[in-house]
Amino acid sequence: MVQRHQSTHAAAFEEHRRHLQRVAYRFLGSVTDAQDIVQETWIRWTQVNAAEVSNVRAYLTHIAARLCLDQLKSARMRRERYVGPWLPEPIVEAADYKTDEHQRSTEDVSITLMLALERLTPLERAAFVLHDAFGQTFAEVALALDRSPATCRQLAARARRHLRAARKRFTVPPEEGNRFVEAFLRATETGDLADLTRILAADAVLHSDSGGKVRSARRLILGAERVARLFIHLNRKHGPARHIQRAVINGLPGLVMQDGTGVTQTLAFEIHDGAIARLYLVRNPEKLRHLMPPSSAAN
Repeated sequence: MVQRHQSTHAAAFEEHRRHLQRVAYRFLGSVTDAQDIVQETWIRWTQVNAAEVSNVRAYLTHIAARLCLDQLKSARMRRERYVGPWLPEPIVEAADYKTDEHQRSTEDVSITLMLALERLTPLERAAFVLHDAFGQTFAEVALALDRSPATCRQLAARARRHLRAARKRFTVPPEEGNRFVEAFLRATETGDLADLTRILAADAVLHSDSGGKVRSARRLILGAERVARLFIHLNRKHGPARHIQRAVINGLPGLVMQDGTGVTQTLAFEIHDGAIARLYLVRNPEKLRHLMPPSSAAN
């Protein structure tokens, strides 16, 4: 009987594991922290009589949300001490994304939106994530946040106002994204500054996140020529990137690779109006632990 109870508990939880991972990532911007939240949610779930829970998904979501709120308080303190620009841990998927369903699933983890979520208060972020991203009613959100439904409605409305610009969609067909990725690789490998500058928007911005763990720009790099010169310089100084894999990173076309010094990194490209407008480079090894090292076979 105990074995059957444990099996039922586990089956109910596994049905919602991926959902809980998605919720926690949107709260925290960290794949590894989200995995820890899911594990802690499981531990708490084992202490519950599942027969008394009418809506398992909502119940588990509320547990995870409360855990995430506690985590957000310490995370905000860590962000204040963070060395250089901060980016969310990359969500990396195979490069052959082609479906509308995939596009919808990645819209609310776009790097632009995840950066904007960082500027919200923990309660605003929670209300937005639970209601807008995952469709919970304000009555359900109120239970998770221990606030009234009216307060949760106001929190979500404030969050929405802050996020309006960040939720603009700049989507490109996969073929166009791949074309820019290949053009970027070609120009950096050949050292052609003119070609690389040509595919960048005049006001292009490079966000480079190393957390002070490895060498990287500690400020935003602004302007097409400065961004292009940096990549050309790094390629000449350290040699071309190794073991390159094309990928989708938080819904954007991108690359997982080792640079010429052997450091694993991800590079995502945000494309607006026929040019690369934003580049998001993650080099912090602590943010890449969930990724397999790029394979030489993918070069």
